[in-house]
Amino acid sequence: MAPWNLLNAAPPVGGNVVSGLVWRNIGPFRAGRVSAVTGVVGEPGTFYMGLPLGGVWKTTSAGRTWYPVFDDVKEASSVGAVEVAPSDPNVIYVGMGDMITGGGINEGNGMYKSSDAGKTWQHLGLDDTKQIPAILVDPKNANIVLIAAQGNVHTHTEMRGIFRSTDGGKTWAKTLYVDNETGGQDLAAAYDTPNTVLAVTVRHYTAPGGAPRAGGAPAAAPAAGAGGRGAAPQGPNGTGLYKSTDQGITWTEIKGHGLPEPMTGRMAVAIAPNTHGQRMFVIGGFGLYRSDDGGATWKQMAANDRRIANGQGNYTSGVFVDSKNPDIVYTLATSSYKSVDGGNTFTGFKGAPGGDDPQVMWIDPTDGKRMFLGVDQGATISLDGGATWSSWYNQATEQFYHVATDNQFPYNVYGPMQDSGSIVTRSRGDLGAITVVDWQPHPGYEFGSVVPDPLNPKITYAGGPASGIIKVNAANGQWINVSPNFDQAAGLRKVGNQLLKFSPWNPKELVAGFNFLMATTDGGMHWKK
Repeated sequence: MAPWNLLNAAPPVGGNVVSGLVWRNIGPFRAGRVSAVTGVVGEPGTFYMGLPLGGVWKTTSAGRTWYPVFDDVKEASSVGAVEVAPSDPNVIYVGMGDMITGGGINEGNGMYKSSDAGKTWQHLGLDDTKQIPAILVDPKNANIVLIAAQGNVHTHTEMRGIFRSTDGGKTWAKTLYVDNETGGQDLAAAYDTPNTVLAVTVRHYTAPGGAPRAGGAPAAAPAAGAGGRGAAPQGPNGTGLYKSTDQGITWTEIKGHGLPEPMTGRMAVAIAPNTHGQRMFVIGGFGLYRSDDGGATWKQMAANDRRIANGQGNYTSGVFVDSKNPDIVYTLATSSYKSVDGGNTFTGFKGAPGGDDPQVMWIDPTDGKRMFLGVDQGATISLDGGATWSSWYNQATEQFYHVATDNQFPYNVYGPMQDSGSIVTRSRGDLGAITVVDWQPHPGYEFGSVVPDPLNPKITYAGGPASGIIKVNAANGQWINVSPNFDQAAGLRKVGNQLLKFSPWNPKELVAGFNFLMATTDGGMHWKK
């Protein structure tokens, strides 16, 4: 039998008909999740961001305009870390492979380096590390680099842990290795004490048939409790904390002495400047902990403030310290929070409590008022310590699951955006360009599909809350849940990225993928298997 989507299909269009067509950017200029951020010391307007599937972008105007600088790299597009050498603004290191967050697995192919501020790139190897979520570059020597490598989540491998280079990435030495299931997750050092480094490890392996984990969440697979090479498990998911005093050549594990036992899930670390490397912070779903003696002893901070530790099941986590004042501390959860008393108390800093979901932050090591936040909604920069921020409504960097068009003219384009909900945008604007007035949010979910009714472009169907399917009427702005899984007795199951499609031979028939193929011809009032 012919494939379903080929039945009654129109004949193919000849190449001579489409040869004159060229791609154009229709936006919308409404950004998406950012996985890595960095800035250039001494150049107030220059910053770089890494995207989960969109390479590296650069701004020289402090976020007013952005442009891609990584498009010539065709082998991979998922970025997990990006770092500019503080001593040389031309040297940029990029670690490929976004950290697993929310269950998505975006893999890369090792390390890249630019020596001309992003104009050209050189591949530095480490292809099998797959996901590199953290990079440290020596403040005075651009050739000394540390990276945290998670490794291949699908197989046992020794290409995990902390790697170090002293020749600008020409060669690498693995200096911290736990076992063939546990990889590196985070790195931290203070600008004024680069020899003192903290590293976080986490188990990063899903056995065949196991469920993927988000940022170190406990695995359902049996492998979650056992380490390779006889290594003792550090907790339900291999989360561990290590310290180096020789810039990553040798490491000592830190545990107990006030730290929660065991530490679990996604974890982030920071070392405060102007403390001789003595003040350290650790944060995770278990809370925020501080040491004032180089990690010998720890105490929990703001223990009653659950906002700062709410990582949404390990989806977000971060702690950062001002470049001058060690008492100014920032944490990342569903929103970002700020403390001016060393972490004893916090207040809201940037983002909606409902979930801007900040992922990464960079603070200029020479100017604490210059900061860069990468959140689920895009890239935003402040030059005044957070009093004002650049817009993320100028970045066409969102991740789309599927796209669909209606039959209007000019036609509309629909799609669900990762972390930002669904959207509809016109294919052309009335002002000579597609502007913010030409697109608008759609009630559909951030996953799945949005499909317009081929007979009535005012009606669309999309994935919705509670694993449902919603019917949206653009004429009056109303939407209702018409999903067949309202009937629990039907025993229907669906994936998050569900497919919806109108039949090519019957424009009234909408087909939805569950564990059964379900169809409706009356707008969702009735469904049949």
